[in-house]
Amino acid sequence: MPPSSATTALPEPPSAKRPVPLHVRLLWLPEAMPGMLFGALDVLRAAAGVARLQRPDADRDLSWTVIGPSGRALALPALGLEPARRRRATEDGNALVVVPGVLARNAPHLGEILGGAGQALRLLERHAQAGGWIAAGASGIAFPAELGLLDGARMGAPWTFQSWMSQRYARCDFSASEPMGLHQRVFGCVAPALQTEFMLRVLGHLHDPDLAQTCSRMLLYQAERQQLTPELVSQRWLSKTADSPVYRAMRWLQANADTPYRLALVAQAAAVSERTLLRHFRQVSGMTPLEYLHGLRVERAKTLLEVTLHGSQAVAEACGYSDAAAFGRLFLRATGMSMSSYRARFALRSQRRYWRVEDMPRPAGTA
Repeated sequence: MPPSSATTALPEPPSAKRPVPLHVRLLWLPEAMPGMLFGALDVLRAAAGVARLQRPDADRDLSWTVIGPSGRALALPALGLEPARRRRATEDGNALVVVPGVLARNAPHLGEILGGAGQALRLLERHAQAGGWIAAGASGIAFPAELGLLDGARMGAPWTFQSWMSQRYARCDFSASEPMGLHQRVFGCVAPALQTEFMLRVLGHLHDPDLAQTCSRMLLYQAERQQLTPELVSQRWLSKTADSPVYRAMRWLQANADTPYRLALVAQAAAVSERTLLRHFRQVSGMTPLEYLHGLRVERAKTLLEVTLHGSQAVAEACGYSDAAAFGRLFLRATGMSMSSYRARFALRSQRRYWRVEDMPRPAGTA
């Protein structure tokens, strides 16, 4: 059967003005390559983060769920697989199921996996009949092929399974050399290592081309930018945002960690009101300026305890405290150890008796 004209390589999508709501369901199979699902999830989470940064007040129109073969959502927050709540309803035509590759030892084993995946295949069939999209990677391409969704297509397939798939699915031509392709509403990608780029291409086609392009600069290797950035940094064109109130406040606190804390002085250095500084500082760092300063002082104390023989009073004074007991309580809360216990455990120089000059043996003949 000749290839369908609807089968194409997957090019870079054109720019679009308005994102299309999209809900992605990541299909978790017993034999799945988990790295492919995690790769897809990395792209989705990065895209959602960039979208929030660029449009903080906009509706969340990209969501995802990890599902099992039955279609039920799986909540695995310890692995970062928590679902993203939908903020806007999406129709089946704006829904995508991601099918990862499966860990098949050989072609017959892939056939066995398909034979035992009736529940997952029925899920995909219902999804396709409702007009949904499918993105299948590596050996996962066999799932839409098993349902006849690639009949008439010319698409690439993993070279290790290409011969077997060509015989089993004779209505599909798997000889395409392009690593990614699109046939009707099925995206395909031949290699697990291309999962990140594959998902970016799919998001660009179905959701938001501009967002996908922005994320590609973050997630894919950028040779020209890697070469250009060190030069820009050395010329001080790229640095921390010097005009940021939070940046100015942090720099002042770093330079004055041994000075008694006064919020008014920090706000003055940041050139904003105290109220504005507190709000911005918490938004950026998740803490107050005083909490940030406490962290600086504890780190300074650690350094002094590790490499000097100063007593607790001197260490406290170097960290802006005249009361060594008060600073000791702060240090204990932050580290779970007293200053003396920390020094005993992490000191980087020997005790005084081992290095005092007057304790060293004198060469013969000296006074």
